[in-house]
Amino acid sequence: MKVLGVLAALLWAACTAALPSPGFRDTNLAKRGQQDFPKPNRNVHYDGRFMSRQLDEPEQRDAIRALIQTYLSTFRALGVQTWLMHGSLLGWWWGKKIMPWDMDADVQISESDMYYLAAYHNMSTYYYKYEGKPDGCFYLLEINPHFEHREKDDVLNVIDARWIDTKTGLFIDITAARYDTDHPRGEGVLYDKNGHEFKAPDSPKDTYLYPLLETRFEGAPVKIPYGYKAMLESEYGKASLTKTKFHE
Repeated sequence: MKVLGVLAALLWAACTAALPSPGFRDTNLAKRGQQDFPKPNRNVHYDGRFMSRQLDEPEQRDAIRALIQTYLSTFRALGVQTWLMHGSLLGWWWGKKIMPWDMDADVQISESDMYYLAAYHNMSTYYYKYEGKPDGCFYLLEINPHFEHREKDDVLNVIDARWIDTKTGLFIDITAARYDTDHPRGEGVLYDKNGHEFKAPDSPKDTYLYPLLETRFEGAPVKIPYGYKAMLESEYGKASLTKTKFHE
């Protein structure tokens, strides 16, 4: 897969005529408690502004694979550290691929990098051309205007950013890992607005996450948390790392 270019103002102007307007780019107009990432009624994995139809499962798996590959390639090029979490991290454990039944991907970045992306790369589009897509695809990086809100009380805006396939409407949710500055367990507790918390027991530092480990996922270079096994066991149970049958 090869990146053909980051589409700046000129290329963005050329393609936006065919794309629906996001309609909420001004953070001064955004109000907490108002959902800023629209979803269609038909499927929660699609952005309704770009969705024309729901893909069948093989098509959707291929599109999600392309989403994660292009996302990882772009963030590496931007110098932003990102890592796998939740179901995608479990997929890595079982074969370094997205699970056959998993219809999305889970990734995370630091809060400081979220601020960087919001300042310099929000609403940027990227063009990729790869096998099976001779005409290429445009991907949109969109930051939620509410990303600065650090509390967990705004249930409509727990997702901080998205990487969106503008042809299908499929997307990857991106959440920020934040340090809790006033946690009963002391320093080093990281959390996201979805209610996940992670910190190694009996450690004053964030050793569950750092140092990030280099590996591969869906054929692309990727990082994973240092304490990936303990994190997976905590979230899914120990059986999730040994049980070979799904939903049994």
